[in-house]
Amino acid sequence: MCTETDDLKLLLFAFNCGQIPHASTVIRNAILSTIVRDQPTTQPQTSQSHLDFPDFIFLSLQELAPIYDCFLWRNEDEFLTPFIDAVTHLTGINEGVFEHVATCSAGLTFAVLFRHVPSSLSIGDVRTSVVTLGYFETGLKGAASIRANVSSGTLSTEITFVAAHLTANEGYREIRDHNFQDIARKFAYFTNDSVNFSKEDATDRDFFYKDGSQVFILGDLNYRVALPPPTTPLLQAAGIAVPGAPSAAADQSKLAGNYLRTPKWVAPQHSFVEDWMDYDELTISRKHAGTAFFGFDEADVTFPPTYKFDSNREYAPGRVPSWCDRVLYFDMFEGGSGIKVEKYASLPELDGSDHIPVYAITTVPFKRPGSLSEQLVANLLKHNIAASTAAPAYQITSRGVSLDRQVAPTAIRARQIKLQNRHIAARTGRIKAMEKLIGGLVYLVLTPAGNGILLAAVLGLVSAYMLLRTYPPGIDPYRTGLEYEGRPTTTASDKQMLNSD
Repeated sequence: MCTETDDLKLLLFAFNCGQIPHASTVIRNAILSTIVRDQPTTQPQTSQSHLDFPDFIFLSLQELAPIYDCFLWRNEDEFLTPFIDAVTHLTGINEGVFEHVATCSAGLTFAVLFRHVPSSLSIGDVRTSVVTLGYFETGLKGAASIRANVSSGTLSTEITFVAAHLTANEGYREIRDHNFQDIARKFAYFTNDSVNFSKEDATDRDFFYKDGSQVFILGDLNYRVALPPPTTPLLQAAGIAVPGAPSAAADQSKLAGNYLRTPKWVAPQHSFVEDWMDYDELTISRKHAGTAFFGFDEADVTFPPTYKFDSNREYAPGRVPSWCDRVLYFDMFEGGSGIKVEKYASLPELDGSDHIPVYAITTVPFKRPGSLSEQLVANLLKHNIAASTAAPAYQITSRGVSLDRQVAPTAIRARQIKLQNRHIAARTGRIKAMEKLIGGLVYLVLTPAGNGILLAAVLGLVSAYMLLRTYPPGIDPYRTGLEYEGRPTTTASDKQMLNSD
């Protein structure tokens, strides 16, 4: 970039790795293909040196490594290194195209940021934050975030990248909504690395929602397609025909396995997008229920569902294909005129997981952004979510009710600061101990080596029990009537003689 008016170009990549290692060359080819596809068709593709590389690449990785590797051994680096190598040596020819800026992890979820070099852009004030979700907040689910200030000449903009992994399983839309609300409440970006977490009234931090900060949140959000039964009047009234729907006489318990079996990956499958998107839970939560991702937008989804695939790269029988992997953005510019999504697609070439990765290529202009709208701040206060804004929140009303009478903004801020400090402090104590316990249990149950240890322990306990049963310590077999080393059982006369003694 040479001028202050240029846009900032981003490549956002989300992949649930399925706890399976991936080769660096495979990752490199897959990510590079997203850049090649984005080039104008009139531009000759004779050399990779002519490619228009993005200014930043952000990777959102979920289930990067097995649970025991992340929680017990802490050796997830061997799973992360291929991704870092793939981007830093993206062309495979000349090095130094991208440099690794920062990595942030929350359990099994990783956020990794790269910057294109050489570049006239400067990056500074890099901050990170994590929120753990899932059982006991151990990081089985969670979110990791990197916030940075990017400058071009005298102009600058702040960008927040979030890698997220929300609660799984069908029918849990409300829980996933609460997951997002927890993320929005608990994220805190400290301005001082040496902040004292025990000081509950510390205020040297920013919140998730902030004036002037563009936010991208991507990853395995786990929202499913909540299809009604194919024979219900709701589908018939809507005129929607489910692909391959069975007859009414079919066994209702086997509907999912029968009508959702599809051929190998063929794109595009417009029947999925056109007929099923109305039942996408994320769309329902954002646009209709209004219970999650307040103020966020998403480009049109034109790719087939990205989950769940079996080993044959077919949609798994018995599971409704869903768009679990998504990319959303929060546009701070007036009228939504800032962030532009140039490409939003899936990447079936990168396999090995039960998910298909997705990516988005976006641009962010270097122009002065706006502030959080009064309507948005009102909604945040309604859901007890603090924000870093100069707007007079106490004057905002919603549905004719003054919000300062329901929840005082100053009380929200104080409460969120206390919650954040306790949450971050716990990461160094109780939660870490619980992670090791869960990692150890998973290692014993799900790995051959762990099964061997578990089996040896069980056999040892059984052997010890049998040994104690055979040789009861401190008990005279003649007094108990037990046979010992071939001696006969104590008779009645023996007992009478013993008693007379």
